[in-house]
Amino acid sequence: MSEIRDAILGQMLELGLSIYEVSKFVKDKIPQRTVYAFLAGEKDAGTETASVIMKAVGLTIGSTDDKSSFMGGIRMKEKKTNTFRGRVKQEWVKVGKPNWSPRELLGICLLVDLEFGIEELNPAPKFRKAVESRNYGYLITWAQGLKLASWK
Repeated sequence: MSEIRDAILGQMLELGLSIYEVSKFVKDKIPQRTVYAFLAGEKDAGTETASVIMKAVGLTIGSTDDKSSFMGGIRMKEKKTNTFRGRVKQEWVKVGKPNWSPRELLGICLLVDLEFGIEELNPAPKFRKAVESRNYGYLITWAQGLKLASWK
């Protein structure tokens, strides 16, 4: 229940709501003291109480179709590797191991390089330098050197 309480309190903070305001929203369904006791952490509440409060602050529980795993009630994102080849391989696996053309592979490499640039990482400095100098012949050759065929 503490994860649910934390999620509710986070949503309340984002909306700028106090416990008093939330207790007024649900006054016809839950006693005010119960709302205070639950949100202040004095005692756990039943699932119905938590559900009513969640609905009042606009939180919903839903399922996800992505490949994220759930651990302890907190959604954990797929860990990304810090190697260029590893990131390209993760993209390749994610889309079902397609037979990319050299241009498609270069496109993925450019996207991976952009992603590393956003993260302020540079695991492939020669590739980044070729991107900056627009040396497309070198870039295609470099991308094909990732040996995609050997990953199968």
